[in-house]
Order: sequence, then C-alpha cells, then structure tokens
Amino acid sequence: MGTEQTLMVGLAAAVAATLGSMLGLGGGVFMVPLFTLYLGVEPALAVGATAVAVVANSVVGSRKHLGNGFVNVRLALLLEITAIIGAVTGAVIATRIRADYLKILLGIVLIYAAVSMFMNRRDQHRQVDDSTPDPWDLMARYTDPASNQIITYMPEKVPLGMAVGTFAGLLSGLLGIGGGIVKGPTMDVVMKMPLKASAGTATMMVGITGVATALVFYRSGNIDLQVAVPAVLGVFLGSSLGAHLTSRINASKLVVLFFAILTFLGISMIWSGIGA
Repeated sequence: MGTEQTLMVGLAAAVAATLGSMLGLGGGVFMVPLFTLYLGVEPALAVGATAVAVVANSVVGSRKHLGNGFVNVRLALLLEITAIIGAVTGAVIATRIRADYLKILLGIVLIYAAVSMFMNRRDQHRQVDDSTPDPWDLMARYTDPASNQIITYMPEKVPLGMAVGTFAGLLSGLLGIGGGIVKGPTMDVVMKMPLKASAGTATMMVGITGVATALVFYRSGNIDLQVAVPAVLGVFLGSSLGAHLTSRINASKLVVLFFAILTFLGISMIWSGIGA
C-alpha cells in the first residue's frame, strides 16, 4: 500500500471515528464502506483493520463520554455478557463467508439503523426519580451541557436488551463494526434511554466487543498492519472530537445527519455487493 493510500486510510478513519463517536456507533460502520468502496482495500482486511480501530475508538471516545456522565457502566457490562458470545461466533463465520455477501449484509444493517433512528429521533425517554423501582440497579443521571438540564433515566426491558445484544455481537464479529449500529438504537428505542446516554454507553461497549472480534481476525490472518496502523492513528484523532461534539449538538439534529449518511452508505454497499 502506497503512501497516498496510507494517508487516505488514516483520514477516512478519522472522519469515521468522529461520526461514530457522536452517536455511539463505534466508527466501524463507516470505516468498512469507506475502505472498501473508495480506497480499494480488500473486504476481509478492511473488516480486520476496522475491528482493531473500533477498540481504539472506544477507548478514546469513552474517556470523554465518561467525563460527561453519559456512560452507564453497569448496563454496559451487563449487556456485554451476551454480546461477546455473539461476537466470537460472528468473527468465526466471517472468515468463511464471501466478501460480497458481507457487503450486502452491512448495507442492509446500515439502512435499518438509519430508518430506526430517524423514526425515533425525538428523545422520548421516561424521566424518573429516586422513588422509581430499580430492580436491576441501573438508574443513572447526567447534566446535559447543551440544555444545562439534569437528566435522570432508568433503562427498560433489560432482558430484551441483552437478547438483542447477542445479535449486535454477531454483527460485530461478521463485519468488524463493534456492534454499535445495533446497540445504540436498541438502548435508544427499546430500552428508552436518552440519546446521549445510549451513545456514551454504546461507545464503551463496542470496545469490549471489538477486543473479542479482533482476536479472532488476528488468529485467522486477516489483520494487515499497513491498513490497521493508519486506521488506529486516524481513530485517535477523530473519536475525541466526536465525543466532544456530542455534548454540544442537539440530539435531533444528530439523528437527521446520520440518517442521510447511513442511508447513502447502505445503498452503496448493497449496490457494490450485488455488482460483485
């Protein structure tokens, strides 16, 4: 891989990480399409490099989200129990499946995430107080810098969230995207969490899932350092910026932006997969 392509991989990773951190999608959901469609990276190597970069994105982005109080650590660890199982399974399958099938699958997932987020774009979480029953001990609060309001919430339908987490982990393993594309919308739509809390929590979770995924890709020989290293460096630049922007931008505007980007990338991936 030449110097120009290396720089472009780093730049694409920085842009992807910025976007991914803003809604807790992990960045991988943007990196795989950008690497394969526009930079000529082989799909298997793109997925492997992305799996590594997602971990770096999570580490950097989580630090900012933790400082803002957006991360529900107890919930993240609980949901990761099932997500890791799915991630290892998906990564093993990914080493044995055709690249064009992966592109089509990722395209479908991108469009699903775009539509689900747009349809539920208003922050409709249920405001709670300390007297609300909390059987899972998951109630949390944070101060939203954009509105200067104290937001108190409690995740709902936790068992369903864990079940969906298995599917999120499976996608993480198959596509190297960290599973944030499912985890974020699940916490937002199913568990009725505020958008910024679901984004912060998902950012932490994708790193945990990504470690399991990256190990499987490493053992299968699908991690090329010429792609992975500039991707990780780009992620370090972009993820902190994305986490900072999350605290400053109105949540509904974020969702509209992501709807447009995810829909475009999803259609592009499906078209490329069918063409292959």
